[in-house]
Amino acid sequence: MFANFRELKEYQDRFPAWRLNLILAIIQKKVEDTTVEQRELPLVWSLMHMYSTMQLAKLLALKRGINPELASLTCAFHDIHTLLTGSTRNHGVNAAKHIQEIVTEYNQNSRGELPEITEEEVDRIINAIAVHSDKKTVADDPLAELLKDVDSLDSYLHGMIPGKQTGRIPRGNKVLKEFNIDFLIEK
Repeated sequence: MFANFRELKEYQDRFPAWRLNLILAIIQKKVEDTTVEQRELPLVWSLMHMYSTMQLAKLLALKRGINPELASLTCAFHDIHTLLTGSTRNHGVNAAKHIQEIVTEYNQNSRGELPEITEEEVDRIINAIAVHSDKKTVADDPLAELLKDVDSLDSYLHGMIPGKQTGRIPRGNKVLKEFNIDFLIEK
């Protein structure tokens, strides 16, 4: 991919998703190193969902005035526990240890050539992810709300039929309306 951080930095100067790209490389390596045989969701679905939520998040973040890189980092991490363990049980809360480990690796390897991911950013990401499965409750942080909304819409776009009781349908429809798309998700 890149021989050194200088090559990566030159690439990132042209394509400004710098921190995200290195985080994704770390995640990809961890996924390749996992030996999970039993998964509640197929690995390919989890990877597609990670990447597509990141793209939706960037667009919605721009519309809502939220940092698009922070939004996409949050989406990259939002199902990290499921991605690395195969388990969806309490995956939002259980993501914290994986996030801390990956961010620590990123910060140690960036060697000052890329900005570190700050503790404040990590806290916001972890807090948003911890509450993202509770779609019915409105979160105080706009980042958490964005994650809940994007996760809801993307799950539908990938063929998951959301039950009305989960709160996914209203959230998915809200995002469609924000994008001026005249379509309603129905059960």
